[in-house]
Amino acid sequence: MNDLKIHLAANWKLKEEEIDIFLSASDLITLQKGEDFFLPGAVCDKIGLIKNGLMKCVLVENEKEVIFEFAYENSFIADYYSFVTGTPSTKVITCLEPTIAYVITRQKLRELSSRYPFMERMSMITNEQLFVRMHEKLTSLLLDSATVRYQKLITARQDLAQRIPQYLLASYLNIKPETISRIRKRMVKVLS
Repeated sequence: MNDLKIHLAANWKLKEEEIDIFLSASDLITLQKGEDFFLPGAVCDKIGLIKNGLMKCVLVENEKEVIFEFAYENSFIADYYSFVTGTPSTKVITCLEPTIAYVITRQKLRELSSRYPFMERMSMITNEQLFVRMHEKLTSLLLDSATVRYQKLITARQDLAQRIPQYLLASYLNIKPETISRIRKRMVKVLS
């Protein structure tokens, strides 16, 4: 079993044959760095599962862009709000690295759900994970200092600090890029 299948089995409690059913209903796509996976204005009708690579999901309003989330290996990406509500998206999803992803449409998800009971469990677990992640992010933005927010990010995924430009990390953490520079310098001093 490859890393993606191991991740799906562990985190979504899926059997290998269920994983194969889900992945076979998806299209495997390859995107280049800088290529868009989804653009604002349309209703999001697809979800990507990243096999390899890195994407950013950006809120766009009045020419201002704010990083909403990053998605990387073994994680799902979509404008979930648009997907669930059926409203036009205000987000753009773009590759920060060359990316290989499985993509499944809303229609295919409905077809799978009507035929396979495991899809209900998968949907429930995904919704719970999304809720927890958004709750933790919002709580951190409201209560944690910039230093704590940065430390939480690199503790969760240390490689992101090397893979993502500092100005994008700053946007995601709702701080200025120079604040990240100061935090990093303080952290180096503490470790020295």
